[in-house]
Amino acid sequence: MPSTMIHLLTAYEVKKEAPDLFWVGNFAPDYINDRYEKDKVHFRNCVNRISVLNEFKTKININNPFEEGWLLHLFVDNFWDEEVISKFKENHKKDNDTSDWFLKYRNETSIASFSLFHSLPWSKKIWNQILKADLSKIHSSLPINEEDISLFIKRVYKRHCESENTSSSLYTEDMITSFAKITAKRYLSWI
Repeated sequence: MPSTMIHLLTAYEVKKEAPDLFWVGNFAPDYINDRYEKDKVHFRNCVNRISVLNEFKTKININNPFEEGWLLHLFVDNFWDEEVISKFKENHKKDNDTSDWFLKYRNETSIASFSLFHSLPWSKKIWNQILKADLSKIHSSLPINEEDISLFIKRVYKRHCESENTSSSLYTEDMITSFAKITAKRYLSWI
């Protein structure tokens, strides 16, 4: 589960120009606060997520920008969880750290997201699109409504605007950019 700007960076690698709702869809699945419910929406409770994503892909309208963004979000999460979170958990255990790995992990990805928000030259443009998106045009069977996504957008944007522009020691811009480019290529060949 990468942070918002990691999702948007990967989406930008897929499509440099896209409709507003594509960008919104790329972080909308994270609006759920309850980790159990979020895991269900992200198919983390499934043994073979990629096969579930293959099935999910046939059930959505890939020509609907919001639904394509949602699909890309889940696709990105699958590879991030396999490749990045698994390493973080492993290192956390090696260090005999008894604290909650998840809180430390979320802190590092938040710092990385804030850094990308402040440093990527296209960030303001994409966020302007997101903030101006007509959420009433989200016609989807996905488990979200206009009010929830509107509140989530405002909350996430506010956190990023109020953040300091510092860098994560674990998730550097180079590491994240590499992940985003590789994952975007995987997505484009998968879709």
